[in-house]
Amino acid sequence: MTRYFLGSLAIEGFRGINNDGDPLLLKFKADAVNSIHAPNGVGKSSIFEAVHFAIYGNVPRLKALQDAEQGDSYVVNRFHPGQQATIDLLFRSDDGSADVAIKVTRSANGARAVSSPSGHPHPEDFLASLQEDFVLVDYGRFAKLIDISALERGRSFASLVGLSRYSRLRQAFEGTKRTQNINSDLGLSALDTEVKTSERALTAIERRIIVAHDAVAGAGGAAIDKLVDLKTAVTSALSAIALLKPLVGDGSVMDLDFEAAEKAIEKEEGGEARKKLDGLTTAVTSLSAAALADGDLADLDRLIGLAKTRDEAINRVGAHALHALLKDALAIVGGSDWHDPKRCPVCDAQGEEPLKSKLEARIAEYDAAAELSAGLVKEVSTSAGIAKVRLLEDTAVMGIGMADRLHVAFDLAAKKGEVATGDLEKLKARLQEVEKLRGETLERVQQEATALQAELPPSLVQVTRTLSLAKQFRDAVVEFETAAPPLAIKQAKLALLNRWKTFITKAGQTFADAETALANKRIAEIQTTCQDLFGRFVRGGPNVKPTLTRAQNSENVDLKLADFFGLSDLSARALLSESYRNAVAAAIFLSAATKHSCVPRFMVLDDVTSSFDAGHQFALMDALRTLLRHGAVPDGLQFIILSHDTSLEKYFDKLNGTTDWHHQKLQGMPPKGRLMVSAQEADRLKAQAQQHLNAGQVDIGAPFLRQYLEYKLGQIISKLEIPVPPDYATRGDKRTLSTYIEAITDAVTLYQAANRCILTAQQVGNLQNHHAPSIVGNFVSHYETGAGTPFNAYALLGVLQSIDNLADCFTYVDPDTGQKRYYRRLDKL
Repeated sequence: MTRYFLGSLAIEGFRGINNDGDPLLLKFKADAVNSIHAPNGVGKSSIFEAVHFAIYGNVPRLKALQDAEQGDSYVVNRFHPGQQATIDLLFRSDDGSADVAIKVTRSANGARAVSSPSGHPHPEDFLASLQEDFVLVDYGRFAKLIDISALERGRSFASLVGLSRYSRLRQAFEGTKRTQNINSDLGLSALDTEVKTSERALTAIERRIIVAHDAVAGAGGAAIDKLVDLKTAVTSALSAIALLKPLVGDGSVMDLDFEAAEKAIEKEEGGEARKKLDGLTTAVTSLSAAALADGDLADLDRLIGLAKTRDEAINRVGAHALHALLKDALAIVGGSDWHDPKRCPVCDAQGEEPLKSKLEARIAEYDAAAELSAGLVKEVSTSAGIAKVRLLEDTAVMGIGMADRLHVAFDLAAKKGEVATGDLEKLKARLQEVEKLRGETLERVQQEATALQAELPPSLVQVTRTLSLAKQFRDAVVEFETAAPPLAIKQAKLALLNRWKTFITKAGQTFADAETALANKRIAEIQTTCQDLFGRFVRGGPNVKPTLTRAQNSENVDLKLADFFGLSDLSARALLSESYRNAVAAAIFLSAATKHSCVPRFMVLDDVTSSFDAGHQFALMDALRTLLRHGAVPDGLQFIILSHDTSLEKYFDKLNGTTDWHHQKLQGMPPKGRLMVSAQEADRLKAQAQQHLNAGQVDIGAPFLRQYLEYKLGQIISKLEIPVPPDYATRGDKRTLSTYIEAITDAVTLYQAANRCILTAQQVGNLQNHHAPSIVGNFVSHYETGAGTPFNAYALLGVLQSIDNLADCFTYVDPDTGQKRYYRRLDKL
């Protein structure tokens, strides 16, 4: 696979970088550590954000702002005349193939465009291939890796070692196979309830069909799956009755006109007594079919057990009002405007750890209790025991008045989600009562039917009974044939969903096991490197051997210390100081990054040493230079470091120009002025100053003049090794134009007094009497104090010439080349 280094970066009109018509250009070496230094507020972070915006399409700091703050409106520099941000990136391949140039623009109205001046066919896809977690790392990323939860750390680590896609897929599996999601997304729970209810109703219908068939046909052992045979048997039984045979004819019991048959029997004999017998027969059949089944009481016992478990969970978490209070507190603590994540917004108490996780855990207990309550309501809706209470209480022959039917109030409460344990216990007792009443009622009705049968002629009694049972058979069959097909469709769908649930659960677990094994393998691959790097970063301190441990059944990654002054398996987050925690994070990031073989082969680090101890800072830089960079090791990376640290600046300056290091400094006045790299030619600053001053643009040209003067004075001090005050050497804020000039003129005076100054008398005279006073009087005094008359373009053009003349005072013409060269020192050629 071809991998790419970042060759150069040009930025205009983005965030703090204005540079209208003259983009800030940064060039990087692939086989050296690249460092960029600038004080805070000069544009360093804008460079980091520009690379992030080019690759990811957003600026994290702006994305985190509230909507009302309109973060996107701050992407384009507010002072850029064209109101367009432009980012040009050049990527150099590591295998000699063609370079890739990408141009990203962003207009003030939010339109983003990506193109490739080098002709890459899919520039957006190319940028997407660079979206690896190790490419852009700032201090926040370092600190976050240690301080976040074990789950977040596990997912962050997965992205570091190239497993982010597997992690996302695992999360997708976890979400898909979660029972709650399956129930809500696919309606499995609701469908299961519908099927159970329909099955229970269909079973009752089947029982009525079998009872009626057996009574009419005089045979037992009937099966509902042979419904055609049952119809034939009942039809034959009716045809065998002489009174009914003409009415049945060649048809079936399903076609019989039962009203005509009843009239025929009435005409024969019986009247109202026959109708009453018919009703009593129907009641006997209904009461017999409603007998208490073996599992009805057990079902209610199960519901009572669930209700008690629900009650215990609710008692543990407390009142519902407290649940609402905790949610409100979580919303406040999780908000971006809450000042202290460890302080309780309710009681103002200060905790030792952030409250968010505690609040979430407490709220989760309420959610669990609510889930138990919701589950109980669903179970109640499909309960066979409760359905039996409902059936018996609603049976007219039982004689239970509406006000005495216990299920009515219970059903109303259940619809509201209110299922009390006491009500379930009352229902169980009620079921036993109505079952006893059912038996007594059945015995009474049978006695009445027997007595009535004795009053009617034997033949008509049997005919009436048979016709009544046949009608019940016909009605039940109609109900069965109406309900069975929709139920079959629902059963097939439920079976399909259950197969899917089984599949996705097994697939998710199989994938999770494989992902865990792969993650553990990656951890093992970097563990030794990580510990070695950490040992190098904290040389002289305790080598605690930070150890990453992946949980077996989750994505959690714990960070432990293998050896903490003789103790083992302790929390790194709890014990390590900030500098050591950051050293651990750096070791993890870098050891993981060097194992990558993906498209990006560069790593941009923005102020990652902010909270490092000085020794740890230099150890990190040394490791990048000698152990990890491309050029030092075959599989090394290109490192680009952004820093404002003054102690590191000296380290960068010292190494600059070697084969190991490439250093650049930022200078300028963002966000209105131009931002420049001091490594750029001084002539460029001079040309910019002349261009604007010749056009009368004093406000724009003056900053370039100041940069040019600062550059030339600094060049003289560096080239001639002129001694400077300690403050100048150690503090950037003490480097004013006056201190530059004073250091130079004082050094010349000193060397003159010692009779060792190599400058000619003419050069000394020009310096002391003309050029230095001209620069100070015409520019420096006014610039630093704001006193005197305002600048004008002609005066500043004169200052520009004096700057070159002053620099000439420290040069000589090389006789071999005829070129001007700086003296080596004030006392040496």
